[in-house]
Amino acid sequence: LTDPGYRLLAHCTEKTSVPGAPAQWQRVFAAFGLELEVIATGCCGMSGTYGHEARNLATSKTIYAQSWQPKVEDPTHAGRLLATGYSCRSQARRLSDATLPHPLQGLLAALQQATRE
Repeated sequence: LTDPGYRLLAHCTEKTSVPGAPAQWQRVFAAFGLELEVIATGCCGMSGTYGHEARNLATSKTIYAQSWQPKVEDPTHAGRLLATGYSCRSQARRLSDATLPHPLQGLLAALQQATRE
């Protein structure tokens, strides 16, 4: 498989509920010969429905800008970032106009690319 060097932005609830989840994702990718670097991040600012509420919009944007935005908008991460959380992916699209695939989508893309080679 062609390895673009994927980078994972894990959902904050996932990291607190299942602390080993990022390492589990790394093992899944490694089983296919792919590298998955876990990028340290805090909350994306959505926190479930919190970021959807109009009264929380400014705070949600501030939280996103503190942790996720610099990583999402870093050009060295282009085409490599994956995110586990639906709300995190929605926030990245809303505030950075970035599409972050789920890790399974990234894995599928790598497998599809391998079948074309």
